[in-house]
Amino acid sequence: MSEATVHSNHVRRVGPISVASLRRARSEARLTVSFARRELHSKYRQSALSLFWGIVQPILLVLVYAVVFSQILNVNGGSIPYLPFVVAGIVVWRYFAAGLQQATSFIDRSSVLSKVYFRREVIPLSGCVAALVDLGVGLVALVAVAWWKGIPPSFTLVALPLVLSVLLVYTAAIAILLATITVFIRDVAHAMPTISQVLFLASPILYPESQIPSNLKFLGTVNPVAVVAEATRAVSLEGIWPNFNLLLVHLCIGTALLVGSIFYLRSIEDRIVDVV
Repeated sequence: MSEATVHSNHVRRVGPISVASLRRARSEARLTVSFARRELHSKYRQSALSLFWGIVQPILLVLVYAVVFSQILNVNGGSIPYLPFVVAGIVVWRYFAAGLQQATSFIDRSSVLSKVYFRREVIPLSGCVAALVDLGVGLVALVAVAWWKGIPPSFTLVALPLVLSVLLVYTAAIAILLATITVFIRDVAHAMPTISQVLFLASPILYPESQIPSNLKFLGTVNPVAVVAEATRAVSLEGIWPNFNLLLVHLCIGTALLVGSIFYLRSIEDRIVDVV
């Protein structure tokens, strides 16, 4: 057998698998975007102002927090004006909360799951993709508010993609894991509002990390929301570099959690249709 024949057989054996995998990945990516568009359409359906509400609602929320915490409770942002300080925290939190809201995504889409087969992680991931719109709007608002308060963009913003990548992988991992667990343990869905509130208050969203008691300082290191919120403020408002070592550690942990969540889902996905 010639070398050319061996090479040809090798290509025929390996090549189609690679092409099929790429085609499947592209198909699933398109399906994820399609579900995300449908979710956005459903969210703003029959709304004359459409995405305008996606801008106004968080702004009103931030203003309420700013008045209550800075004027009534005398909370400050340290060296950062409190308004952009809160905006940065709320932008991070709203995206992470979108992942928490995917806990019932399999249950809500049960009719789709029973009609056609596709990778089940597409459903919770589509919610995370849809939330990217609000995240983008929030980041633009953050830059605008910071500029208004006399904080121009700095070169440290080039580190923002790394900061956001930590947020993205953790949110995607939590979305998939919660959606999978909730199918079999429905109590998770009822507990999520309380869990969400606890996580929100336990993270330095409305208050600086410096106000956390010394015996609880470790929470600012292990809590990914806290890490991302503080890093976002550092690069966008303070003009300083974030803790790259901590970000890389969390990126690795978040990626491992995401991969583990996907493998766990795929190991029991045959049971999901029967349960939902």
